[in-house]
Amino acid sequence: MKFVIAVKGSEVAKSIGCCDAYLIFEEKFGRIIMRQIIDNPGLEANKLPEFLEKFKVEAIICSSIEENAKQVLYKIGIKTVTDLSGNVDTIAEKFAAETIKKQANMKSCLQPMPRVLVSCRGLNGENNVLAVGYCGNCSYAPPMVMVGIVPSRYSYQMIKESGCFVVNLVDKKYEETFNYLGSHSKRDEDKLAAMNVRLEDGKKVNAPILKDCPVNIECSVVDSIVTGSHEMFIGKVEYVHANTSLIDDEGNISFSQIEFL
Repeated sequence: MKFVIAVKGSEVAKSIGCCDAYLIFEEKFGRIIMRQIIDNPGLEANKLPEFLEKFKVEAIICSSIEENAKQVLYKIGIKTVTDLSGNVDTIAEKFAAETIKKQANMKSCLQPMPRVLVSCRGLNGENNVLAVGYCGNCSYAPPMVMVGIVPSRYSYQMIKESGCFVVNLVDKKYEETFNYLGSHSKRDEDKLAAMNVRLEDGKKVNAPILKDCPVNIECSVVDSIVTGSHEMFIGKVEYVHANTSLIDDEGNISFSQIEFL
């Protein structure tokens, strides 16, 4: 991104009209990579936008800018930043590092994403576990959670047919297993046996819980919606298991004690 600062000596100019020159900066990843000085051509304020447009700048910094000039600059896509004063290079570095926003990748842009393991059981009794990043609470009365699963996943049909699943919260002690289960498919191998995954039957739903995870949330599917790449399964929480050391006298889980991935 390129931006320009109206300068007077080594300071940000008080106004466009009294500046000695324009310093054009180019930043990349928040760092200044180019600095170019252009003498003030003595243009009237309403001619300035056309002049700056030639340099493909996206913002101009000056202590004050006339309102009519702001409007014209805005129309051609140049942002105006005022009420800044001080050394030009200091202001430029700060602006590049802290102020500028640019369009970013939209894929999985809500972060941090949860890292959970979802366990399920097919109608034939086969168990499986997959890593899920698209997961969250979606209701507290009644308690519900949702998990997003790509239809091509091996577990997808199991959950679709059985109508239940278990969300297992994972801590750092289970990181190796999490990574393995998330990168291998049960189509190709018995990955549960390969990692010695310890399972136990759920209390309310026909799906296993992972004994070595600190919290296990049993859910029955009440609805689902295809959102694009994923189908979001809405699960009513039927039972929550938690390590005894995490639960207080009222049954509340102390999540701060869990070292999540």
